[in-house]
Amino acid sequence: MKFLREIDASWRSDMNAADRFRVWLAWGFVFGAVSHVGWVIAHGDLWYYGPAPSWAPWFWYGICVVDLVVFWMLLTKPRVGIALSVTTMTTTLIVNWTQFPTFQFVFNYVLLGLTLFGVVVFVAAPWLWRASRWRLSPKSSEHSAG
Repeated sequence: MKFLREIDASWRSDMNAADRFRVWLAWGFVFGAVSHVGWVIAHGDLWYYGPAPSWAPWFWYGICVVDLVVFWMLLTKPRVGIALSVTTMTTTLIVNWTQFPTFQFVFNYVLLGLTLFGVVVFVAAPWLWRASRWRLSPKSSEHSAG
């Protein structure tokens, strides 16, 4: 996990405010993936979709994988990561709001959190595009995969 040490060291010395915010945003995508997996484990059915369409679990797990790719791109290729984060949030919000806005509740608090995160991504994207400069070093990226 050399990349974590590099982020920690760079946080204090090499990153500007946009870079630090981009790293925070990247971890938000990890939170999304991990919290979804935690939700299905806590509810005991990895393929549960309730009143949602039967393809919903495939979509949700697909987004979990995409979230991890977005995380890595935000750290290693900032502009690709920013574009991918906007695309991912746009797709996720459209599907969630049109296909299962309430899911099993009168009000879907998970969707509210997802929407707030999406708004943060959309509002921050232009600033991050212009101001982000820091990225993980290639050596850190190579060694963290193995």
